[in-house]
Amino acid sequence: MTNEPDPLQQSKNRLRVKLKSLRALVSPSMAESASQSVWNILAATPEFTKAKAVGAFASTPTEINTFSILENSLESGKKLFLPRVAKDKSGFDYYRVDSLKNLSPGHFGIPEPIGNRKAKWEELDLVLVPGLAFDKKGNRLGYGQGYYDQALPRLKKSCWTIGLAYSFQVDDEVPNSPRDVPVMALLTEKGFSYCEGAP
Repeated sequence: MTNEPDPLQQSKNRLRVKLKSLRALVSPSMAESASQSVWNILAATPEFTKAKAVGAFASTPTEINTFSILENSLESGKKLFLPRVAKDKSGFDYYRVDSLKNLSPGHFGIPEPIGNRKAKWEELDLVLVPGLAFDKKGNRLGYGQGYYDQALPRLKKSCWTIGLAYSFQVDDEVPNSPRDVPVMALLTEKGFSYCEGAP
């Protein structure tokens, strides 16, 4: 019996390679401009204005830079939570961050909170979700670890899940399976939009 390659996995992997190479072409000036734009756009949304507790992520060098959002969220008086991967790498929990000085490189070299104040999942009102690609329905192509597919169903139903990426990472259709969990809205340097089927 031969192990046939999974067509869905093949198509996801092709898209991952394409998006990683596109992201590598982003210039430092475009990255800086995009970082400021996404903060300005997010800050004007009612979803962010109403949110008391925000789950976000510390970006890696090729992702859209989240540090403007992180700094400004703290300055706006929001409770800010970032993911920390479990020691056995089985998933992650959100931990409270009072200062961006309280981050240190964790698994995969991504900055993680060093404190011990773990968020309750129902505490979060808005969560920013990273990804390599998204489509207008909110389908997301992640990095293959499945962490967010585990995490998103644990949030309360009223929590806004927002895919954060460069505009070129929004595709017409992202390959997905029933296990993949879509986001409710998309945020890029060009604007904020609700996904089809969002409440």
